[in-house]
Amino acid sequence: MLQDITSPFYSWIRGGLLVLFVYHFIIYVQNRDVLHRYYSIYLFCLTVYLVRDAFTNETVQYYYQYISFSIQYIGYAYFIHFCRSLVDTKQNFPKLDKGAVNLSKGLLLLAFFLVVIQFLWGYEVQKLAVAWSVPFTSFCAFYIFFVVSKKKSKQVFYLLLGSILFLILANISSIKMVKGELYLIDFKVHRMFYYFIGAIIQSTIFAILIGNYFREIIKQKNKVEIYLLKQRNQISELKLTALKSQMNPHFLFNSLNSINNFVIQNKVDEASDYITKFSSLIRKVLRATNKNSISLKEELDVLSIYIKLEQMRLKNSFVFEKEIGNNINIQELKVVPLFLQPFVENAIWHGLSLKKGDNKLILSVQLEKKDIVVKVVDNGIGLNASQRKKDKQLLNKKSYGINLVKERLELMYGQEIKVDIEDVSDEKATGTQVFIRFPYNL
Repeated sequence: MLQDITSPFYSWIRGGLLVLFVYHFIIYVQNRDVLHRYYSIYLFCLTVYLVRDAFTNETVQYYYQYISFSIQYIGYAYFIHFCRSLVDTKQNFPKLDKGAVNLSKGLLLLAFFLVVIQFLWGYEVQKLAVAWSVPFTSFCAFYIFFVVSKKKSKQVFYLLLGSILFLILANISSIKMVKGELYLIDFKVHRMFYYFIGAIIQSTIFAILIGNYFREIIKQKNKVEIYLLKQRNQISELKLTALKSQMNPHFLFNSLNSINNFVIQNKVDEASDYITKFSSLIRKVLRATNKNSISLKEELDVLSIYIKLEQMRLKNSFVFEKEIGNNINIQELKVVPLFLQPFVENAIWHGLSLKKGDNKLILSVQLEKKDIVVKVVDNGIGLNASQRKKDKQLLNKKSYGINLVKERLELMYGQEIKVDIEDVSDEKATGTQVFIRFPYNL
């Protein structure tokens, strides 16, 4: 039975490979992933080659001589792409990846030349050309396997096991095709027996391989989904905390007291103006904290209203200057909602409000290379003097608010942010500077 290439034994293997081809092709059509595309093409070429001996018609056999070897090399070319996708050689072995791409192109070129050889010189010369090409292609394959083996994983182990077994058995069949049935191994089977056995062993191993591969992908996907869920929950918590931190109770009470004082002093216009600005600020804060990001223009609008309220409350004891780089599109640049307010609030309450004289608050937003650099500078009493005046509890609250801003910035920009606060006081002047740097992402 094993000597008859048309026997049920060989037919079962052909049928199994055909079923595997249809199965992987259907998965590719459903998911459009390159792994199943390359592997289904490889299985198709392998099946077409092995179906050759199932036909006894001389005409069919004649035309098969034109494609039987070429279809193998086409299949091997796509098998290389299958391996590249599985191991991600472009990322893990960039130099090897380029060589593998060139080798696959060479196999496709060889497949074309084999058809030309068959047309010009016949099948025997084509078999000789294949016999001479086998050692070179086998050497290339073993070199690729050697390099890939450096990546330790289940996928690589199964890939190497299936590929090497098939390569050895396929080469035995190729040698027997040239040297004769009894060459190398005197075993009463058809010379293609080793090729068939190699193909079914490889397909079985690769079934396990692909199953493990996609099981790992599902695990990673689940981990990512859990991570994103945690991130969304964290964002929601931070948004709620941010809302609470922006609406500082002291600020609310002071604002209501200011309104009350304007009314008592019969300053109706000032009271009306203050109430209008205050209600506008509340609306904008509520609207901003419902978003993950807002434009820099929105951020500056909210900040501008807040500063005007503080100026009115403190009877214009400080001036505010704003410097925005000409190369920054404030309408398009997305930022963390209300990230400037805590720093400006600290500058006013713990710096400017504690000092008499010409007080100034400067906000600078500039583009430096690929980063946005924000500076909040005041000429108040200075960071060190402010810390000496405040008790430990207030300092902890202040630190908490700044850490909250850092966390929100890191959620949006990753670890590529920098926040520094330093005392810039010297013998001539006092003050504090806040330095914030984050990526310029439109």
